[in-house]
Amino acid sequence: MGEPARTPRADSAHTRQRILDASEKLFSERGYSGTSLRAIADEAGVNVAAANYHFGSKAQLLEASFQRCIAPINAERLRRLDELQAREDSPSVRSIVQAFVEPGLEMARTARFPRLAARIFAEPKELSLPLLKRTFSAMAQRYMAVLAQALPSVDEATLRWRFHFMVGCLIQLLNFEQPPDVFGAGGQPDPGGPEHLIDFIVAGMCQGVPS
Repeated sequence: MGEPARTPRADSAHTRQRILDASEKLFSERGYSGTSLRAIADEAGVNVAAANYHFGSKAQLLEASFQRCIAPINAERLRRLDELQAREDSPSVRSIVQAFVEPGLEMARTARFPRLAARIFAEPKELSLPLLKRTFSAMAQRYMAVLAQALPSVDEATLRWRFHFMVGCLIQLLNFEQPPDVFGAGGQPDPGGPEHLIDFIVAGMCQGVPS
């Protein structure tokens, strides 16, 4: 017997996935300005009209690609934060940082997310900032509120900076699992990057806070 006939809805969903796969690949490799809708369509094996039909514009396609990568990570971050708050009345800074960092490290390595995220952070601010705000605001506000309770002596502006630096450090580790060999020290690879990262972030979050 032959394969079951595909429905128009299944064909449409399959086409959409192929376009997202192609856009994620090309945006990661070439950045926004270096990627055209035609190049994405060619990579996906569809025509430009199909890309326009499903996503409307190149900017919307970039956002859809990024959201597909980050939505499961943000959902897991919020799940772990809910679990943490249900378990502890006053979560420690370390446990909050772990709930934020670990899903990124565990879930992002299997995709092109690290390179795509680095590309988006490097894009012109008029493109990157609105996209980052729409993608991260709800999750970041939840984490900021919990961190503020754990660090009542740290003012809001300082805490925003520290959260910003935490994100940057995470992206750095996702893109470089080992420090670049620029120190002249050589040595064996150190698999302890995640723990070093969490130690570093916690120390930064708690800088100047009475112990």
